[in-house]
Amino acid sequence: MTIPVILGLIASGFILKRFLRREWIFNFIGILANDILLSFFVLASLAGKSLEYLAGLSPVFFYVAAVVAICLAGSYLYGRQFIRDDRGWRGALMVLSIFPNTAALGFPLVAVFTRDLAPAVLYSAASSLLAIPLATFLTIRYSRDGRGLGETVTATLSFPPVTVSLVSLGLVLGGVKLPEKFLELAGKIGWWSLPLMLVYFGSRLQFKNIPLRKILETGLFRMILPFFFLLFALRPGSEPVFYAILIESAMPPAIMAASILARHQLKAEESTAVTLVLTLVAILLIFSLKISGLGGALVGR
Repeated sequence: MTIPVILGLIASGFILKRFLRREWIFNFIGILANDILLSFFVLASLAGKSLEYLAGLSPVFFYVAAVVAICLAGSYLYGRQFIRDDRGWRGALMVLSIFPNTAALGFPLVAVFTRDLAPAVLYSAASSLLAIPLATFLTIRYSRDGRGLGETVTATLSFPPVTVSLVSLGLVLGGVKLPEKFLELAGKIGWWSLPLMLVYFGSRLQFKNIPLRKILETGLFRMILPFFFLLFALRPGSEPVFYAILIESAMPPAIMAASILARHQLKAEESTAVTLVLTLVAILLIFSLKISGLGGALVGR
């Protein structure tokens, strides 16, 4: 899916919401995309993998876990100190901070610096494997005041994409292989979660009040903090690995993260506005590097 198509789908959701004005339609799209179709997408993406593939994720998974840990800890401590009166945004900030847009934006930007996208693909897979359950847990935890930890865990595990990801992981670890035709069908069905999620994301957009402070807060913990952390801490075995991990870790929040927040009615308007602005910044950076040729110059290509 190209960047113009992504922007077009977001715009279509925004326009349709203004004309239809029936909230139940977009709530249905949100449930269809986030609960049902995303489950098929996760099943096809994970259950079809092998133990060797998962073993290949282990070196990259270390960096993913380190980035998630530092972004989560940083945003949590910041929220406890400076966002005391807005519990909902504290939770939303953590979700946006740990869930980068590694595929739709990460891959094109990595391609500016290196032709080897294999490390980026591995990083994206490891990131999704960790981010989807954790983001779901945090969203449910902060969207339901007064709920106990056990109830939050139960609700998280019962969220279809999380359930499917755990079952799929168990199948792979157990050496159980599902029929290829079934996985292909699941992949074709699940693919539709992506455009519908973008339409749903667009339907949540509100331009009445762009929260500048929240944009800066999210940019700090989702993009700036992991970038400089890995810039000084990363010791890659090769140049492609270095650029892939560094760039993927500093991508803006995933639209899927904002979609999950909107699905559970946790700071939907602020989250979508923040995600859109930071996404546009990343897109502008990609186009600028491609047009100017600076990306290739920086790595001596």
